[in-house]
This record gives sequence, C-alpha cells and structure tokens, in this order.
Amino acid sequence: MEIIESIILILSLLIIANIISHYFVSIPPSLLQIAAGIIAALFMHIKIYVDTEWFLLAFIAPILFNDGNNFPKRELWKLKGPILGNAIILVILSTVIGGVFVKWLIPSLPWAVAFTLVAVLSPTDPIAVESIAKKAHIPDKLMHLINGESLINDASGLICFKYGVAATVTGVFSLKNATIDFFYISIIGAILGAVLIWIFNGIRLYLINQGVDDSILHAIIQIIIPFIIYYLAEDIFSVSGVVAVVVAGIFNISSSKNMSNFTPEIRLVTSRTWDLVVYVLNGIVFVLLGIEIPFAMEKLVHNDNINTFGATILAFIIWIMLVVIRFLWSYIYSTFSNNSDGKITLWSKTRFDDCLMSGISGVRGAVTMVGVLSIPLTIKGGAPFPSRTLLLFIASAVIIFSLLGATLIIPLLTKNSAPVAYRGSTFVDNEDTDSDEEDIPTVELTAKEANRVILEKTIKKLRAEMDDGDTAVYSSVIAEYLYDLRNIGIQSNTLVKSHQISKRRVRGKKDAELWDVCFNCELEAIEELYNNQKISEESYDLAVKKIARYKREIVHHRSNPTVEFFYNYFRRTYLQLRHFIYRSVKSDDIKQINQDSIKISIAGAKNALEKLQELSQTEHDDLDDNLIYIFQRHYEDRLELLQGKYRGRSPQFNSDRMNLEIKALSYRRAFVQDMLEQGKVSKVTANELRQNINYSEEVINIGVD
Repeated sequence: MEIIESIILILSLLIIANIISHYFVSIPPSLLQIAAGIIAALFMHIKIYVDTEWFLLAFIAPILFNDGNNFPKRELWKLKGPILGNAIILVILSTVIGGVFVKWLIPSLPWAVAFTLVAVLSPTDPIAVESIAKKAHIPDKLMHLINGESLINDASGLICFKYGVAATVTGVFSLKNATIDFFYISIIGAILGAVLIWIFNGIRLYLINQGVDDSILHAIIQIIIPFIIYYLAEDIFSVSGVVAVVVAGIFNISSSKNMSNFTPEIRLVTSRTWDLVVYVLNGIVFVLLGIEIPFAMEKLVHNDNINTFGATILAFIIWIMLVVIRFLWSYIYSTFSNNSDGKITLWSKTRFDDCLMSGISGVRGAVTMVGVLSIPLTIKGGAPFPSRTLLLFIASAVIIFSLLGATLIIPLLTKNSAPVAYRGSTFVDNEDTDSDEEDIPTVELTAKEANRVILEKTIKKLRAEMDDGDTAVYSSVIAEYLYDLRNIGIQSNTLVKSHQISKRRVRGKKDAELWDVCFNCELEAIEELYNNQKISEESYDLAVKKIARYKREIVHHRSNPTVEFFYNYFRRTYLQLRHFIYRSVKSDDIKQINQDSIKISIAGAKNALEKLQELSQTEHDDLDDNLIYIFQRHYEDRLELLQGKYRGRSPQFNSDRMNLEIKALSYRRAFVQDMLEQGKVSKVTANELRQNINYSEEVINIGVD
C-alpha cells in the first residue's frame, strides 16, 4: 500500500508542476518538478527510498532507448567525431581534471571520492535544454551534438563513476583493469543491444507479415523492449545495460520515419504511447530529486565541517569549472577540426559564442541524480562512505545551477526566439473539393470499396493540379496513391501504406510479370556495356548474378510465406553486414566495381524506361496503366539519384511533399463527407475512413514535431 501511495503522490506532484509550467513558460518544467519535490519534502515530510538497480531499469532504460530511437541517424553519423569526443574523451578529461580541482577545493575529500563526484556530474541531460530550445533559437547542429553526446556519455560517465565508488569502498584501483573492463562492457553491450533489437525487429515485422496489426499490441511490444534488453545486459551478460539500450534505440526499426511495413495507426499509437511514458518517467525523476535535496541539506546543517551555504558555494564553483572545461574542449576541438583549407584561425567571435553556448548547454539531470543516489552508505569494514551527504547535496545543486544557467544565459546568447511547435496540430484546408462527380454505385459501399473510390478521386484531383505545381512532387505522391490503390485488391488484412514500389514488396502476379520485363531490359543493358568493354568482367558477373537472384526470388519462386520472410530477413542482414565490412576493409578494391555499378544502374534504368514508355503507348490486357506509371516513377527516381539530380532527400522537396500529402488527405476527408451525404456509405464506414485519414495525418505531424 505504501508503494501505491508513493506513486499516486509523485504523479500528483508531477501533474501540479506541469500545470504551473503552462503559466510560467520561461521556466523549464524540470525546475518546477524539482521545486514540487522540495516543497513536498519540507511541508509534508515525505521521504522515498530509491533502489538504484530497479530505478535504472524502470527509468533510465526506457528514456535512453527513446532518445536513441528518435535521434536523427544521418546527423548522428555526420557528427560522429565531435559526439564521440564529447561523450568519451571529454568525460574522461572532466573526471581527471575536475577531480584534481575538487581535491584542491576540498582538501579533506579523499582522491577517489573527488573523482567519483566529477564522474557522476559528467553525463549531460538534453531534456531541459530542449524545452529552452523551443523558445531560444539554438542552432540545430548544437542541439544534435548535445542529444547525440547524451546518448553515449551516460555510459562512459556511469562507468567512470562505478570505478570511483569501487576504489573508495575497497581502497584498491587498477587503471589496467578499469580500462579493459570499460571497453569490454561497452563493446559487448553495444553488440548485445544490436543483436537483441535485430531479433525484436524481426518479430515485429513477422507479426505484420502474418496480418497481426493490433496497434495496442505493437505499442506494448515496443514499450517492453528496453526493459528486457537492459535486464539481459546487466543481469545475464554483465555488460553495460545503458550502452545496450542506446544502441538498440538507434537500430530500432521505428526510428525510421519511412516505416512502410506498419500502418499509420500502429505508428501513431506507438509514438503517442512513448510520449506518455517518457513524459511521466522523466517528470518522476526530477520530482524524486527535489524530494532528496532537503534531507541532504538537513544533514549538512548538523555537519561541523561545512554548512549549507558553504556547500552551495562549492557546488556553484564546481558547475563553473564544468562549464569552463566543456567550453575549452569545444573551442580547441572546433579550432583544429574545422581547418579543411589547412589554415588555423585561433580567434573567432562566432566560434567563441557557439562554444560558450555548448558549455552552458551541458545540463545535468536524471542520470546524475540516479548515480549519486546509488552511492553506498558504507565502505569496506563498515565505516560510513566518506562525505556521502556532501556529494549528494553538491550533485543536486549542480543540477539546479546547470538548469538555471541554461534557462537564463542561452536566451541572452541567441538574442532571438523561435515559435513553439505544438504536438497534435492539424492541417486545415478550406479549398473547395472537386465538383466533378464520377458515376458511383447507388448501393451502400463497404469500407474497402469506398476507399478505392476515394483514392481514385484523389488521384484525379492531384493530376488536375499537376500542371500548376511541382511536377516531381506531384508525381511522387500520385505514384504512392496509385500503389495504395493497387494494393487494395491484393491485400486481405490491412492496407499497408507503401511509399514506393520495391523488389521487396511484390503484391501480385502482374507486379512480378512487369518486374520480369524490366529485369530483361536491365540484362540487355548489362550485355551491351560488357560487349563494348565499358565494364569489367567482375562487375558484369556480379550484376548478372544479382538480376538472376531477383528473377528467381520475385518472378519464379513463391515459397511458403513464413519461410520466405525469414529467408529474406536473414539475407538482408547478411548482405548489409558484408557490404559494411567489405567497404571498410577493401575500399580500394571496390572503387572500380562501384563505378561500374553506377554505369550499369543508369543504363538499366534507361533501358527499362524505354520499354515502359513503349508499353504505356500500346494496348495490353495483362497490365494496367497505373502499374506502369508506378514502375516509371521508380526508375525515374533511380536515374535522378544516380545522376545527382535526386531531390527526394532535400529539405525543400520533403517539405513540399509533406504539404501536398496533407492537402491530399484533406481531399480524401472531403470525399468521405460527400459520399456520406449522398448515402453511398454508412456513418460507421465514414467514421472508419475518417479515422484512417486522421491516423495518416497524425503520422505526418509526428515528423514535424
């Protein structure tokens, strides 16, 4: 009963703090949550004992998994150098330099305890600075760096902290053993996280393949993944659970915004469920931190060696030290890493401001709080852990100072503000819908039949506007709708939203037949290039084998769906690993093959397009024009990509496409209303159609958040 009462109380404090935060928008919610905990501890005499092991499992594991899941993977790769530098080298430098400084500042503190304190203060927490970033225009690159760094430095900081505590408790420290252990638990933890999430991804994809598309079920599976991975890593394999869940989050399939295997409903429910879980867990962490602070202060009041005011000054000085170390590291690193022209500029006002912002943005939070609470009460022999109360208070105060510093100083450095993007915003379109009515059966349509009619009318509407807009954007969206229309007659369980035609998504016999035609065209192009000695024999053999495999898998071979699914899943993984290893080890050897591969792909696409154009201008009973159009778009996109004209990944193209997708959804919603008013669909069917449209629209809005 006591546990239930504590949970209800903490959630109540969290709700109150977050309600207040809506009236004081300039204050980060995390500060108000800490304040709520402090008030509860002072006036209600609440004290909650936290077990560190279950706390890490219940709070840190899902929070870090979600961070890794949502982090932009392209930005993570682009900033891998500074992220790894901040997350590993900076943490170690901060621990060593900061430990020496703290020992000088507090001579009575044992060396091991000084290093322990700085190690637990090293991990950064981007949650609070993200809320500030909504009001102060922090550069995107800096925000990506802070977020990426926080994914990794939690592990490095906690490992350094672990050895600091162990050295204090046992009185023994081995740098060699600590270094070996550090790399072992980090590397094996990363491998374990990647393997486990690969297994979970396979299970989720298999369930979808079998028609199990219950959105609640998939959301629950997603939620339990980090708990299982963290538990297996820590308790079964004795490696870093923090590293394992971070890597798992990065490789989780839902980290991609193009989850074409999952319905919009599954994606929406899963995303909103994670929003709720992280919202609650992160808030509880700061409320608990607030509850702990008054008790640490109370013990300091009765301490003859140092008082609360003196400890507060020490905490402030230590926070300034951490900011200075972070600033100097950022400035030195950026000075010598951004000199592609060979010139080193020692002074730059812009670089100074950016690095200062980076130093202040290193906000401490949940991981620091969890670590300091895990400090044992006693050391070997039964004596009290040296200055445990002081460490708890200083760590708590540094968290508060870092939050206040970011809140007050970052807006001054940016000197401007950006509008806050609220979740759940919907697109409102007041344009008139197409007044042209097609002949629709007078009988009441099923949801499937009505959806077909709506897609056809939406395609017609978009084609009518195509001449007045960006042809490439319209073609991309129309091809997607045509493929969805194609899938209606083939899929039996669920309407999967496919973004493009693919060799991995063959929906029926006609798709396979058209692929066979295109493959033959590609083979002709390969033969011509080889006969004209424009490609090597090795490249020729690889290309022919590749096409032969596609023909065997797509055109001729239709095995048991379960066997086919797992065969393709394992094969894709094997090919990705082989490609990565081969590219890393034999990069010089594959240069010629890559060049030949580009020639082969361009020639094959051109040849296939010529054949498709010929088919589109002739009468054919076995193929329909919509399917040919879809394949044409596939090969046109390939050509644009290979020739450097591809805009599908540019911010402007994505923005225009997103706006057109939302516009198309507004057309679909209007067509549903028209059919309801005309008696073509029932209210139940109309609501089902509207719900699917709303799900699709919400999925687009998630990408904007």
